[in-house]
Amino acid sequence: MNEKPRPALFRVRVNLVDSNPEIWRLIEIDADLTLSQVHTALQAVMGWEDRHLHDFEDLDPHTRWKPGQPEPRRWGPAYLVEDDERLIPEEDFTLREVLTQSRPLFYEYDLGDRWLHSIILIETLPKTSTDHSVTVIRGERRCPLEDSGGIDGYEELLHAIADPAHENHHDQVEWVTEMHGNPGHPFDPAIFDKNATNRTLRKLFPRGPRG
Repeated sequence: MNEKPRPALFRVRVNLVDSNPEIWRLIEIDADLTLSQVHTALQAVMGWEDRHLHDFEDLDPHTRWKPGQPEPRRWGPAYLVEDDERLIPEEDFTLREVLTQSRPLFYEYDLGDRWLHSIILIETLPKTSTDHSVTVIRGERRCPLEDSGGIDGYEELLHAIADPAHENHHDQVEWVTEMHGNPGHPFDPAIFDKNATNRTLRKLFPRGPRG
């Protein structure tokens, strides 16, 4: 009989692919969370609002699979699996089962804007009863605004709101103000609040019997 794996934390780096300056997080996450739970964690870790579809892949979507490589796999929520037989239910697999140091994981959010995140395993740590399921250790820059058009669209948006002479400056500032929804704190793409993010994670993942 196979021995049950010991509780573990994966220390991983999550990077928003092609972001420049780079938008990234260093987190510690329970290796036994299902990919469905990892999705919930990544939404909070990055600062997304969970308005759109998502999936996971173990092959960089920007590269082509070559014969001799392991067959690429894709995971998604059960309601998408019904319409795509190539998709594996994300509820049935844990992070431990799909992420290795030799093979990173890719998480795509909003299949229209295509916000692609790379998830790279740095090290495995023992998990104790006092450890939280998900913790942000470090990070830089907030994630883009929802529906801002992917990396290229977001970069153009930032350029427009920073330049009063830009032809779309006024309209884009109005849109950002409406989307940001926090007039007391002007939108600043450079800010990432690690403490606020961890407070959100504590609500989403309260400590249970295994931490």
